[in-house]
Amino acid sequence: MDSVTVLFAFLALVGFGSGAICDKLALRGLSASTAVIARSLMTAGIFTGYGAFAGHFRGLAAAPAIPLAWLMAGVVVNPVLGQLAFYKALKLGEASRVIPIAASYPLVTVILAALFLGEKLTAPKVAGVLCIVVGVGLVTGLGRAG
Repeated sequence: MDSVTVLFAFLALVGFGSGAICDKLALRGLSASTAVIARSLMTAGIFTGYGAFAGHFRGLAAAPAIPLAWLMAGVVVNPVLGQLAFYKALKLGEASRVIPIAASYPLVTVILAALFLGEKLTAPKVAGVLCIVVGVGLVTGLGRAG
């Protein structure tokens, strides 16, 4: 991977990791559903402003239907199913246990990428995913009381 890709991946890591703590703090006073709806509206507002300012709506208006349909499918499974379930788990449990479980999604991604995108399952990918799964088990205490 090139250094720009790594930089953006690292920024995503920082954003997701610190954002999850903000989410947990917000859930002290909101239901999971209310928090997801509020967050989604805030996100839509911010990106609407950004899209208008940066001129990205022209590209959106010209976008082909199939990629937009895939984006809609992603909206259903990621922010709707994933985010709502994540917020509910975060509301009910400890952030230090819930977040590593939710953040182990590379396991699902690697499997689905192999099945639907034709990406190769290499030994390093499988070993990395197994490390993630073992690490989540250790951090969350899965299989142990407390």
